[in-house]
Amino acid sequence: MASSDLHDDTPAATAGSENVETIGIAPVPEARRDMSALSLFSIWGLASASATTPVIGLLLYDVGLTNFFIAVIVAGLIGIIPAGLFSEQGREVPLISLVTARATFGPGASFFLAILYTLVGAGWFGLNTDVGGQILSTLYPGYGSMWYWLLGIGQTGLVFLGMKWLERFYNWTAFIFIASYGVLIYYMVTRYPLVLPFEASGSVHWGAIVQTILSFSLLAWAYEFSTVSRFCPPKTADESRTRRAAYFSAATVGVLLPVLLMGVLGLVGKASTGEWNIALIAKDLPVGGAVAALGVILAIAHTNAMNLYPAVTKLLAASEIVREPHRYDQPVASLALGLVATLMAVGGILDHVEPFLSVLGVFLFPFTSLMMFDWVVVQKRATPPAVFFEKKARLVEQFRPSACIAFVVGVGLSLLGYFDGLPSVLTDTLPWTVIASVLACALYALLRRVLPEPPLSNEGRRA
Repeated sequence: MASSDLHDDTPAATAGSENVETIGIAPVPEARRDMSALSLFSIWGLASASATTPVIGLLLYDVGLTNFFIAVIVAGLIGIIPAGLFSEQGREVPLISLVTARATFGPGASFFLAILYTLVGAGWFGLNTDVGGQILSTLYPGYGSMWYWLLGIGQTGLVFLGMKWLERFYNWTAFIFIASYGVLIYYMVTRYPLVLPFEASGSVHWGAIVQTILSFSLLAWAYEFSTVSRFCPPKTADESRTRRAAYFSAATVGVLLPVLLMGVLGLVGKASTGEWNIALIAKDLPVGGAVAALGVILAIAHTNAMNLYPAVTKLLAASEIVREPHRYDQPVASLALGLVATLMAVGGILDHVEPFLSVLGVFLFPFTSLMMFDWVVVQKRATPPAVFFEKKARLVEQFRPSACIAFVVGVGLSLLGYFDGLPSVLTDTLPWTVIASVLACALYALLRRVLPEPPLSNEGRRA
């Protein structure tokens, strides 16, 4: 896409009044950038509040409620800076992260990363649809794969319409979702003896605990924040500190608050009823089953919209590297990717690839850290949107060696810690993947001093 294609008279830019979003990966026109900080919080809060979110309480069951609460706070303190910077980047340049990644890693490297994360997003969409289908089949058995198809088609339809309708959907259904789970909590505390396991029942390895929470939530979502915040008003030099802080922190708090609340729910549910998913305890209750079904449907839809929508934009980012974009690429990609992911859920394929998707988390930490380090320290938040769309004619310009090498090293270090190849003082006390990402940023800064880099812009090359 040439820089001349980035003005507000492009087909993508003039799609603001349409019911089906066709903006693709073009910069969001200012007329479309009206999302409030409260809506940003609501979208990410409900996206994080999946039907599977309480499983974090099961994963960390032995650490106890007190330590779990502390670990979520520590994870927030560690992750709020990179996560908040991604949210701000969307306001500074209204683009998705896999487009801005072209300036950090090069268009060629960004292409492969976009394909990788497209598969991850579609995979999680299928996984959550599979989980939702299983829960609904337990509550209302005898319908075969119907629940899978209903969930898949409904969620795909939301993403097909685009962010304007997604924002409305989140705002309209927030109270219904909260009320549904409120009813389930009421059933739990009135039908079962309430057990609150404050103390740890096993050894506490803070590094591993915090790393699990970050991988499960904040840093798994952070690089997606700009995909939504690009619809927020541009950041201005004279805006108040309160307004800036609200936009900076809204997505981070939105992701971590459900992890805290639903993690506690999963932990207490496991201790009190034997089920980490309290939706299942209502299956024999006349009203509870319907309430549970509604809560599950909304929880799955809220999360999967933020799995599929960013996956579609990444697919478009990869496609734009190798072909000219077309007006209806986005809705077509939404339907195609939603169909593929739903078929994966119906076929049960994701039962075999869930560990693979979890391992891919080691790629997110160095990617997120290097992206934000480069944006703030190297680019100094000043790269014009048109530069991210410049075509690179030479192969040497497709990969920026310093960032690519640092990324590979960061992933390698993360895997080393993941497979317990390092001293326990690091893997047990500190979140090692975060440390590995910091080391990758330090290596990047060093390599930039010794390795030649292709010019960021074609204008710079001609100069």
